[in-house]
Amino acid sequence: MRINSIIVDDEKHGRENLAGLLGQYCTEVTVLGEADSVETAISLIQNKNPNLIFLDIEMPRGTGFQLLEHFKDFNFEVIFVTAYDSYAIKAIRFSAADYILKPINYNELQSAVAKAAKRIRLKEENERLKQLYWNMQQPANPRIGLPTSDRIQYIEVSKIIRCQGEGNYTHFYFEENKHLLVSKTLVEFEDLLQEYLFIRVHKTHLVNLKHVVAYVKTDGGELLLSNGDYVAVSRRRKMFVQEKLNS
Repeated sequence: MRINSIIVDDEKHGRENLAGLLGQYCTEVTVLGEADSVETAISLIQNKNPNLIFLDIEMPRGTGFQLLEHFKDFNFEVIFVTAYDSYAIKAIRFSAADYILKPINYNELQSAVAKAAKRIRLKEENERLKQLYWNMQQPANPRIGLPTSDRIQYIEVSKIIRCQGEGNYTHFYFEENKHLLVSKTLVEFEDLLQEYLFIRVHKTHLVNLKHVVAYVKTDGGELLLSNGDYVAVSRRRKMFVQEKLNS
């Protein structure tokens, strides 16, 4: 199992040391980025969506606890890293959270990462079961699991506007101009989505008919979608698309 992480520590040598230990002793962990303050860490978490954060407690412009206050929902696990065996450690221990002391012992690091990985796997399994329950209750608008590089995201089918194939990947475009790159082919999604009014209008395009605003009569034809995108209709699919739009 791959674990995508970030390191938050105001000391550069501390970040470098931890990254080196992870590369040597915890090869399942990928470091997506590093931050040296609460402010830069918040931005990094929002941009990278890690599932594990190595978080220093004491920093000059704020503590690790203050960083966590910025998030209502925790979609990540945390391993606290600190040189201070203080009241903060007591609070962490009472909360059954994981921490490692500086200087870092690689055995303690491996143990903390293994426990975090177990919680991440459990969280993913719980999420799959929760989505399965939703889909059993909402058969007309299920949530589809879309595997990205570091996680599976669940999206309501009705919110998908179009899909565009690119080799072994598929670009998904949603309402509110959101976009997701998924590591599966367009053919796999065509089979899953066809019963929810998705049709193949081009070799590389799958469109949700519920989001079609207009059919533009050009050479092969184009579809104007609810997000303002235009998608070309191939000549050989022109009659099929028109029939679906008129049905």
